[in-house]
Amino acid sequence: MHVSLHLSPQSRGAEDDAEIMEGVVEKALLAERHGVASIGLTEHHLAGYNTYVDPFMMGAHLAARLTSAHLSVTVAQVALEHPVKLVEKCNILDVLTRGRFLVALAAGSASPTELEAFGAEGLDRARVTEERIDAMLRLWAWEEGDPPLDVGTSVDRGVVSARVGPASYRRPRPLVARATRTPAKIQRLGTEGVPVIMGQWLTRDGDNRDHLALYTDALLAAEHDDATVQECLAWLGFGLTIVVAPTQAAAERRWTQYLEVGGEGPQPGRLGAPARWEEEWTRREVARASGSLVGGPQRIVETIQEIQAQGARHVRIIPAIPAGSASDRDEIYQLIFEEVLPHVDPTPLPDPVLTRRTAPTG
Repeated sequence: MHVSLHLSPQSRGAEDDAEIMEGVVEKALLAERHGVASIGLTEHHLAGYNTYVDPFMMGAHLAARLTSAHLSVTVAQVALEHPVKLVEKCNILDVLTRGRFLVALAAGSASPTELEAFGAEGLDRARVTEERIDAMLRLWAWEEGDPPLDVGTSVDRGVVSARVGPASYRRPRPLVARATRTPAKIQRLGTEGVPVIMGQWLTRDGDNRDHLALYTDALLAAEHDDATVQECLAWLGFGLTIVVAPTQAAAERRWTQYLEVGGEGPQPGRLGAPARWEEEWTRREVARASGSLVGGPQRIVETIQEIQAQGARHVRIIPAIPAGSASDRDEIYQLIFEEVLPHVDPTPLPDPVLTRRTAPTG
């Protein structure tokens, strides 16, 4: 089983931001030493919801420190940025990691606070995201000597007539995935041979195991080359948000605390955030916690093994860390590293496939 560790720590206040980002680097290096296949980074802006904010900048720093683990950006908020700049950022991380990089593209957060800051609150985000991804894929396929390429969308302008640098390490582009929870899109991505980053394993009604067969059947029926199939399958799996403690009872207490106060972020009165943001942030934290797996290490291990038995090759562990002391945070990671990972036999991701591949349509 390939295991990603998702690192998206929340700010406890401006005075702690540097310490928290140093902690991201520390946990990433520890995770690599314990066999984690990928370090997962995400993108959120403003009010401390994600302290490092930009996964590409944090990823560039980590790329110089990691020796074997891949970096995965899950997800890049396509609705917030011009397609040329996103292509450049992806190429840079692909070069710095020597191809050990995956970027999952999606519309991203629906946070009014984030969207307003970027002037994107009125966008049809789904439409703009598809338009920008199409422009990105055409730009990755463009070569010097080709006619100038119009990368404009319904909200962007741009014509590319010179080589985008740096070129990606993989050719013609980095490993590009799509993030979705929609069955029809999951099936379409399998048909197109595009890696899919699915949502959470757990739902209110059980789990999402049906999505595995939907994607796998479509992928295999399309008769892609073996390298494409194996690379898509290597990333096929789910996110698993966990609330873990030494015992089931202690984990349930930690979960109750999480539901009451949220994670380490802008609790009311702590960061001076507007009341609307505090309400929005709390709602997201409660939603995240309500879909968590709560238990001791053995329960976490058994669930990962169940996910694997259903045909998944990858699990993204997302620690839910309640607001509290540093000792709580350290205990959670210690349990993951020492009592979960050794029992799920984490395996490295395969080396990058460097052969040229046909760009997918979406």
